[in-house]
Amino acid sequence: MGKLFDRIITISLNPALDVTLWIPSMDFNEPNKTTGEKLYAGGKAINIARVLSSLGEDAISLGVVGEDNSRMFTALLDQDHVHYDFIPVPGSIRENLTLVIPDRRVLKINRSGCAVSREAMDALKKRILTEMEGCESVLLVFAGSMPPNITPEAYKAFILSLKRPGARIAVDTSIFRAEDIEEISPFIIKPNLPEFRQMCGSSLPTEQSIIKSAQRMTGSVTHVLVSLGGKGLLYVNDSHTVRIMPDPVEVRSTIGAGDTTLAAFIYGLQQGMEAAEAAVFGAAAGTASVMLDGTEVVTLEQVKERLSAVTSKTVR
Repeated sequence: MGKLFDRIITISLNPALDVTLWIPSMDFNEPNKTTGEKLYAGGKAINIARVLSSLGEDAISLGVVGEDNSRMFTALLDQDHVHYDFIPVPGSIRENLTLVIPDRRVLKINRSGCAVSREAMDALKKRILTEMEGCESVLLVFAGSMPPNITPEAYKAFILSLKRPGARIAVDTSIFRAEDIEEISPFIIKPNLPEFRQMCGSSLPTEQSIIKSAQRMTGSVTHVLVSLGGKGLLYVNDSHTVRIMPDPVEVRSTIGAGDTTLAAFIYGLQQGMEAAEAAVFGAAAGTASVMLDGTEVVTLEQVKERLSAVTSKTVR
């Protein structure tokens, strides 16, 4: 059986260097010395490409990078065996800082990143179209935050300009509202619950209200996945609604868990799994991810170890 997509392309306009620092306490009077630190190439689209590579699925990561520190960034991607091709822009790739203290409280600080010119966006569009040439089916994964000068309207126009026969779109970003999603008509969306509430313009106070809103989305979205944090995952398509619940685990880091879930769902579809089965696989991967430090990526073996601890049920 052939794969669903000839090519998977993840697209990042605002990648990051994810820096995780462990400190023994939070002292506001003296310098806080680290007891450990880790550095990863990050940003949602980058994380998705890293996880796909770790699971054994080929993907290419395209986007823009600040040229001042791009060598460090690409060296980290080389370590993760990620295929990439970036448009350089003036400035530096942002550093996102995560401070972890012994009681597992976490302080996360995300920098805004560098501006991206119209010329760089045009060059990126040409590079994406070149990568799509000769493919009957392509998945374009648009994920992550925006550079400070790119508006949601401009990003939506950029996505829509790349729609072609055979090209399907996955969206994982917090900037779009429900009407934007309807216009884009993605193949996959994967918001977490706060993002989904923002997207719907509602507090969605009950699980049933979350389900109903996700079901309404299937008029324009093929696969809706809503991450519910420690409460699991909701998967909805036009004929099924599935509530997926992993067993509790010791959480080391939640950073990148949603990206891991989406990457593993895509991997499952590529492997020929039914959509609900792929969603369970995604939930297992997300659970395996939170058991790791920083934005370390899961392996296929780690995901398979968690599968038996994930239950699912069809709901109305």
